[in-house]
Amino acid sequence: MHDCNSQILSSIPANNCCSLTFVNAVISFASQIDENRSLILINSNSDILNKVSKIVSNIYPSIEQDWWKDFLLLKGNIFEFLNSINYSSDLNLNFIESDCDKLTFLKSAFLTCGHFYYNKDNNANSKGYSLEFVFKNKSFAEIILSILKELNFDLKLTARYSNYVVYTKNSNIICDLLVTLGASYTALDVQNSLAIREMRNAANRQNNCFEFNLDKTLSASDAQLEAINYIVNNYSIDYLPENLREVALARIANPDVSLNDLRAILNNNISRAGIKYRLDKIIELYKKLKGEI
Repeated sequence: MHDCNSQILSSIPANNCCSLTFVNAVISFASQIDENRSLILINSNSDILNKVSKIVSNIYPSIEQDWWKDFLLLKGNIFEFLNSINYSSDLNLNFIESDCDKLTFLKSAFLTCGHFYYNKDNNANSKGYSLEFVFKNKSFAEIILSILKELNFDLKLTARYSNYVVYTKNSNIICDLLVTLGASYTALDVQNSLAIREMRNAANRQNNCFEFNLDKTLSASDAQLEAINYIVNNYSIDYLPENLREVALARIANPDVSLNDLRAILNNNISRAGIKYRLDKIIELYKKLKGEI
């Protein structure tokens, strides 16, 4: 499976209005201002922090930057910097005007708060696929839900512990959304995985059907053989009329085959229905001889 986040991140430009939207979104979803008025960006994906660092260096080079694991620290005139990129802690759709900015904001939200789960092995215990955005702030979740609806994606919103989750488990929606986010290769991986799973399920259904029919064949054959053996042991094979005797002898010689195979073995013009009719007549005669009917 291709790296979903790397594809999405590479689709975000590094030098236009979308880059500012990206930085705004990362600050909104994954940052805090400490007591020294430094801005701390927190993310386990160093590629995301590295892209933020490059954009900040381009638009506001006077901001100092310190790195350590999973953290990017921005120091200097932080509030002036935030004003320069039109950042607002009171985030709403009025701050995201153009369609490209909305898409970039959605991509950024997924990179910082999103998860895509899938079953790598296509096994029977799979829970399938799930794509979700997880937010601490309900208003953020509602903004993302609104943007998704504008893009004709029908996701659901639910509360999970202290978080608000925008999610879908629909594989078709997930594939389309991954393409929209810029993760086309991952979408193809999902589609291939779904195709393999469907082929496997079809093979299982076919095998189950075969086994069911085999069980039916064996069960019917057992009943036929019981009737034939009773008549032969107690009255002789000649007790049967000639048309029934031929089928009875074929069944004794081929106890496990289907009616179609029995028809081929007899190699005459008797139809499958004709074979079944004659075997049913033998069972009927058997029951009469035993006084069951």
